Amino acid sequence: MKTWKAAVAVPAAAAAAFEAALEPFAVAVSTYEAEPAGAKPRGLPEPATWMGDLWLADACVVEAIADRPPDRARIETAVAIAAAASGLRAPEVVIEEIADVDWQAQVLASLPAIEVGRFRVRGGHIVEPPRPGVIDLEIEAGAAFGSGEHETTRACLAALGDVLKRARPARVLDLGCGTGVLGLAAAKAAKSRLLMTDIDPRAVAVAAAAARRNGVAAPVRVANGWRDPAIRAAAPFDLVLANILARPLRAMAGDLARGLAPGGRAILSGFLYWQEPFVMAPHRAAGLTLERRTRRGDWLALTIRRAPRRPSTGTRRRG
Repeated sequence: MKTWKAAVAVPAAAAAAFEAALEPFAVAVSTYEAEPAGAKPRGLPEPATWMGDLWLADACVVEAIADRPPDRARIETAVAIAAAASGLRAPEVVIEEIADVDWQAQVLASLPAIEVGRFRVRGGHIVEPPRPGVIDLEIEAGAAFGSGEHETTRACLAALGDVLKRARPARVLDLGCGTGVLGLAAAKAAKSRLLMTDIDPRAVAVAAAAARRNGVAAPVRVANGWRDPAIRAAAPFDLVLANILARPLRAMAGDLARGLAPGGRAILSGFLYWQEPFVMAPHRAAGLTLERRTRRGDWLALTIRRAPRRPSTGTRRRG
């Protein structure tokens, strides 16, 4: 599956306008800081002042990933409109085909097994049996994210281990599943009914293969969020795993609250620790409460919960 990127370098203060301009042409849009050569490192903002995914620097790159050749003329027109609205000169649009190199699979082949609590994540090149009581997961990253080596995946596995000490979720959704490592870990540990979804067809293929390899019968499908019929049909969930990005998590807070069963939990990750206020604000507004923080390095996983259903109290009628 071929992919392309269209990128512009713009002042960070105008990043949102260019993200909106590129979004209609992309399956994903990301923004990252463009540090000038020789720039000195700067201190990080305090959590209370964090208001978005990008700590506004002097410059940034807005990058759109597309699954078909981009229409340069239309993209340049959209970028020019965004620039005019921002009082800027139109930046150069760089369009490139992304080489289909399976870097993660190449790196994974040399990685040792990773153990987080009661879970072990390994590539197929590791054949030694796990220690007694350890849940073993064979994961080949392929072209998908989540082979266990990233700190967000480790944080989520640690948070999952904590949840499983207190609950046995019957219905689990792995939203943005990547390789499927989190959903498969939950399913193997709790014998849960699992649904895995991702917006990337390559990730879906990798997760489906991982489910077969690990002996887990679970549907895996391409889905873009909570509006997908399969997700809506399978809801409500006792546990939702979403290791994605801060902005999508924030945008889906209301859908998550409606998709959780009473007393259900969600583990959210894919963001840095100082982004917690940005992520949590809409979830609190939707009635969800923070139960636990799990931090690995600068990355954070939040365990949040929907309130349990109150037991009904009948009234006795006097005769």
